[in-house]
Amino acid sequence: MKKKDLLPIILIFALFLAYPTIDRKVIAKFFPAKAKPAPAAVETVQAPSLPADTSLAAPEAHPAPSESMPAAAPAEAPAATAEEAPEVLTTLSNDRLELTLSSRGAGIAQAVLRDYPIAKGSDTPVTFDFSERPAAAPIGYPGLADAASFEVVSATEDSIAYRKSLPNGLVLDRTLALGSGYQLQIVDRIENTSSAPIALRGYGLQAGAMGNLPGEAGDQQVPLLGVDTLTGSQAVQYWGAKFDKWFPADGDGKPQALPGPGEEPVGVDWVAVKNKYFTQILTPADGADRCLVEASHGAPVNSSFLGIFPRTTIPIRSVSAAIQMPDYDLAAGQAIEQNATFYIGPKVYTDLKANGPHQEDILQLGFWRVVGIWILKVMVWIHDHVWPYSYGLAIILLTFIIRIIFWPLNHKSMVSTRHMQEIQPLIAAVKEKYKGDAQKQQQEMMALYKEHKINPMGGCLPMLIQIPVFFALFVVLRGAIELRFSSFLWISDLSTQENLFRDVLPIGINILPLFMGVTMWLQQKMTPSSDPQQQKMMMMMPVIFTFMFYSFPSGLSLYWSTNQVMMIVQLAWMKKFHPPLPIKK
Repeated sequence: MKKKDLLPIILIFALFLAYPTIDRKVIAKFFPAKAKPAPAAVETVQAPSLPADTSLAAPEAHPAPSESMPAAAPAEAPAATAEEAPEVLTTLSNDRLELTLSSRGAGIAQAVLRDYPIAKGSDTPVTFDFSERPAAAPIGYPGLADAASFEVVSATEDSIAYRKSLPNGLVLDRTLALGSGYQLQIVDRIENTSSAPIALRGYGLQAGAMGNLPGEAGDQQVPLLGVDTLTGSQAVQYWGAKFDKWFPADGDGKPQALPGPGEEPVGVDWVAVKNKYFTQILTPADGADRCLVEASHGAPVNSSFLGIFPRTTIPIRSVSAAIQMPDYDLAAGQAIEQNATFYIGPKVYTDLKANGPHQEDILQLGFWRVVGIWILKVMVWIHDHVWPYSYGLAIILLTFIIRIIFWPLNHKSMVSTRHMQEIQPLIAAVKEKYKGDAQKQQQEMMALYKEHKINPMGGCLPMLIQIPVFFALFVVLRGAIELRFSSFLWISDLSTQENLFRDVLPIGINILPLFMGVTMWLQQKMTPSSDPQQQKMMMMMPVIFTFMFYSFPSGLSLYWSTNQVMMIVQLAWMKKFHPPLPIKK
């Protein structure tokens, strides 16, 4: 192999490092969003006479709207103040989810995910506290305060009905119903019982604030906290990477209307607020007119890589979002109904796929999502059907299956590389004979390749064909919730680093990346090469990959280590059962 033949290898390595950025900034732009269709017409009905809500405080003047949040009511509409009525908490639950809803805001104050512990070996489930910002709560209606008290009309184990009567004659009736999974059905009926029209501006629904769970941390390329949107049933947009720019640590923290500051807001089909493993998704039945996002910063964090390269960052602590419906002038005696769904649960492919269009894409599997989905399905199937039902074993068997599928291609690549080494003396003779005639030299070399049935790119093409599988595996294993708290041998959690002896040493010891580096070095020693300089360059790859994988989740290191061991087995098998072919001098 020539020095120039290293180009594909270098390209693969560069693409590997740059993949998250390419996926975020380039691939997503291949699918331009379509214009959102106009919202469906709203029917007018005669409003029945309803009793007034006597629990309201005296109204105040409505605050002035900001640039980022349009006015929720016309200037003449009164606004209510926060109320001191007793809070009524109601629990809706099923086998997977327990929601605590509050009469203050008529939204979700707390969500408990029964199937997911907060920590390894803990009996305490993951719990999201939305008490400061109720999730799935109505916002922006004229005269509706942030903490307005709703009347509980009725409640059962899986549904609740609220009512709110405002002094301006607006009546909000909302019903929240929990199904068998992680999805809440929302029906909001807005009625104008007054004798004058009421302008609805900036009204809609909000998601709760979401932060990282204990033990989770992001990095600069792949932020864990994010807000995703879908517009016009096209590609999902991922906005998390822009939060540091939109919400600087010394900024004012005002909400930003997507697609970003200074740009014209666009409608959305749904919005997701997510951390590494869990998400909220608001999906209005007829879409929303715009989406606003907020983010807040946490305390400064001092970190380093392998005890060196120290840095201080001020990470995003929490993110949240809200959707606003199209402006509407509600005539006297008219009522409209807004339907939506709210998902609060794990980022599991099958659950998200069943929710609505493209919601499974918040897994962010990237350009190779089709391959990644099949890899994820096979890994989960192995775990569910093969004893001892371990994701560590599933990763090993998945790697074995992939190696078997690509065995012929890899074998062809190895044979081609060895043949290239074997004819190096003949190639050197051709170069010496025609060193003054580059064209003739190239012709003779191609004739030499043809005579010995060698494809000069035969060693690289099989590797290029495997790029989709490699990237898909990398993305799937990097963020699969299935690996969360999944143990294997000495590894307590395949979704994180091994971090052995981290309580007694300055840094934790990760055995798998070190083992992977040794197997890569051994593989390079076994791989034939006729160029000493090239051999030296390739021997640097184990060092580079060891440093790169040292901070990766142990599930990724397990996959790559298993892959390297099988590569060594294939090299040894080829050398034993496929001796070198005779080369005609």
